[in-house]
Amino acid sequence: MNAADSFAFLLPFILLTFGTVFLIVSRYEKRPALSWAAGFSLAALGFAGPALLFWLPVPLMALICDTLFIGAFFFYGQALLEQFQVKGKPEAGKDAAAAYSGVRMGIAATGFLAVAYVDLFLGRLDLEVIVNDTTCVLLLALPLLMCIRKARHWLEAGLLMMIGLVLLETVLRNVVMAILSHMPRQLEAFAASDYAAVMRICASFFGLLFALFALASVARDVLIRYRHAAECDPLTGMLNRRGFELAVTGGGDPAGAVLVCDIDHFKRINDDYGHQHGDRVLVVMAGLLTRYLPARAVAARFGGEEFVIFLPGYDLAEAEVLANMLRLAIASHAWREVGVDRQVTASFGCAVGATADRSVHERIARADANLYAAKHDGRNRVVALPVPPERERPAAGKPVIVSPVRSYSR
Repeated sequence: MNAADSFAFLLPFILLTFGTVFLIVSRYEKRPALSWAAGFSLAALGFAGPALLFWLPVPLMALICDTLFIGAFFFYGQALLEQFQVKGKPEAGKDAAAAYSGVRMGIAATGFLAVAYVDLFLGRLDLEVIVNDTTCVLLLALPLLMCIRKARHWLEAGLLMMIGLVLLETVLRNVVMAILSHMPRQLEAFAASDYAAVMRICASFFGLLFALFALASVARDVLIRYRHAAECDPLTGMLNRRGFELAVTGGGDPAGAVLVCDIDHFKRINDDYGHQHGDRVLVVMAGLLTRYLPARAVAARFGGEEFVIFLPGYDLAEAEVLANMLRLAIASHAWREVGVDRQVTASFGCAVGATADRSVHERIARADANLYAAKHDGRNRVVALPVPPERERPAAGKPVIVSPVRSYSR
């Protein structure tokens, strides 16, 4: 068995393997994995066609294989548009995979009719190769142009580069092999032609890299989506408790202040207006908190109506000032816009780290205690209690200064 025969068997196996893998991935990320699966599977069948359909007349076998390749490149383009989430015109309200499907289907249909005429009536191998490859190039070049500036990370940039190389290789192969090398005209001569050997070798190399970049890009999106679901609150989009802990303690236990915020009388809002309006209040609350926070702050919804904010580098006085600004923004918001015709307020507890603390959780516990003090004092308040003396370990000869509890009300 020579090298060309080896590639003839290897290439369909490689493509079908990736098609199967994408089909499995589509259970978790339907778009674009399903389109990638269709593309690679059809390409595998197209390359395996001469071995599987040897019993058919050569013109009919060639037409079936050409149709499979056109379908493969159509789905490659579909997957690319879905991968990069290219949007159509805003007024259309559809993504590009749907908005431009008519154009791509027109190219595919025109190419099929042209190939069918060449295969069934002319029997010209050189014309069949040029028409079929030109159709495939157009089906993938249009989505590539639409996605060229939309790469979000290096994997997607690599995917676009590989698609560009696939298209360039296809064009150059046609110029060199089909035009300059005087390819045989009979369809029967394809399997033994130099063009077929070069096509299989190039398709094996570029197809493998193309498939790897496509799979890596989709897998990355799946992992990010599941990580987001595991670390973020689905209602507000803020971090949840797990996400907060990873963001704050990922590099150790940094210095800074903690704010714990709780909506006042939230149960009454749910009871009087329903849980749907209560959810709207939570969403608006999350937006107000994040709007006024510094860029490095880490904010999370810990559950129910309680929010926790970490302010790296803040001392107690600075945290107290920011908490009061947030409190006033919440109290002055136009809550009628979300269907709640009463003033919604929130209480805050502030705390900073102590030398005896072992983790940020002890800071959160002190801020939570200050929050309950704010609730007990009448709500709509900020309470900033300094670190208890027993939590500090001052240097010898230095006095411990304890400030009085300060609280503010609107």
